[in-house]
Amino acid sequence: MGRQSWAEPLFPPARRSSLPWPLLVCGYTGGFVLVVVLALARQSGLPATGTLWAEDGVIFYSQAVAHSVLHTLVASYNGYGQLVPRLAVQLTGLGPLRDVPTTVALSGAVGLALVSCLVFHMARGLITSPALRALLVASMVLLPLAVVEMLDNLVNLPWWIFFAAFWALLWRPSGPGGRAVAAVVCLLAAASEPLVGLLMPLALVRAVALPRWRENAASVGLAFGLVYQLAVVLGAHGERSFSRTGVTSIPAALGARVGLGWLTGLRATDAIVRWDRPVAEVVGGVIFLAILVAGLKLGDRRVRALTVTVAVLAPLCFAVPVWLRGAGPYMQTAKSVGYAGRYAATPMLMLISLVLVLAGHLSAGRGHTGPAGQHGRGAHVRGGGRRSNVATISAVALCCVLLVPGWAADFRDRNGRTKGPAWTSRLPAAVAECRSFPRPRLVAVMIDPPVDHVVMTCQALVQKAAEDN
Repeated sequence: MGRQSWAEPLFPPARRSSLPWPLLVCGYTGGFVLVVVLALARQSGLPATGTLWAEDGVIFYSQAVAHSVLHTLVASYNGYGQLVPRLAVQLTGLGPLRDVPTTVALSGAVGLALVSCLVFHMARGLITSPALRALLVASMVLLPLAVVEMLDNLVNLPWWIFFAAFWALLWRPSGPGGRAVAAVVCLLAAASEPLVGLLMPLALVRAVALPRWRENAASVGLAFGLVYQLAVVLGAHGERSFSRTGVTSIPAALGARVGLGWLTGLRATDAIVRWDRPVAEVVGGVIFLAILVAGLKLGDRRVRALTVTVAVLAPLCFAVPVWLRGAGPYMQTAKSVGYAGRYAATPMLMLISLVLVLAGHLSAGRGHTGPAGQHGRGAHVRGGGRRSNVATISAVALCCVLLVPGWAADFRDRNGRTKGPAWTSRLPAAVAECRSFPRPRLVAVMIDPPVDHVVMTCQALVQKAAEDN
């Protein structure tokens, strides 16, 4: 009973919006478009729509051209399945060959926009203020480290869905439609990145707190996604490209990359690490712990429950991927904390979520002037409402002070796609080469980073080029 009483406040019912539905549709549509535009605008140099990134070309597009849809959906890469990227890359077949990078980049940006809108909606139970939820969404699309390798591609789209699955497990929708959406989000997340299984403790806590089956649709979706992963992993027959490493450097990396990185952004964190890495690690660890202490000391039962959840899941969702994927030594030598930043993204966004939930709680507490059920004199109620609005605005302003400088400083930066090569600059030469030597053979088209290539048969390349004309 005690365990259940601790856990239940973590899943507050999501209140319905009081705004008319036409206004809601306009708001979500505008937010969706804005996220797409911002995600694409953050790419410096050559636009993301003109460049094809890493595994998007080397693995997903190359295999989509060479094999059937069914074959690619059960194929493994690095020993596990990537359902969403392999589904999305099929869209490239709907357009001409020259537009493949555009289709992939737009799919990545649109995927992030969909996830952002879902997170905005799913967070309404724990973050009632729309302004604070807007900051949560902004924290995703403007995440400083995301500019290095996480935006406008398919290979890293599962890491955004990973964070959405975290909120889907916290969300408590009132109707079957919402429960179905939560289940699909968790299924796609787990079927695209098996490390989403690290959220299983949260799913178990939810099952204890809310034992009815209809309240656990998200957990069921997570389980089905992991079953898909198990089937792909067993079919891979032990294929694995990662080598596990020691764990001694992981706590320090967590402090610098997550505890400090969410506050100081990309460039500032890199500068502090170059100046004195141990200082960056210690300061980041202190900031991380300070947020947890503030949540436990200043929050109500709901905030304290989320604090315990983040205290467990954020380090877990950082340490296990870094260990399993062998990224620990690389994180100590990488020239920027943005490299391998995908491992820090979900823990960092969890921490930001806690900060915003705590800010919402504190602003509501300051604005509260009496028992919620007592309305008394109209002037008193109006005065309390004004104080509540002032408190909310103050909380939003303080969060902006913490977050916006990093967003502004790191909005655009150089990355592996900045210089290209552009897809359209390499494609004509490959087509001409195949037409000059039409015998059956393979041709490689250089993409970003320049060490990677899309490999196709000359027959397929010439056929697709002919379809364009």
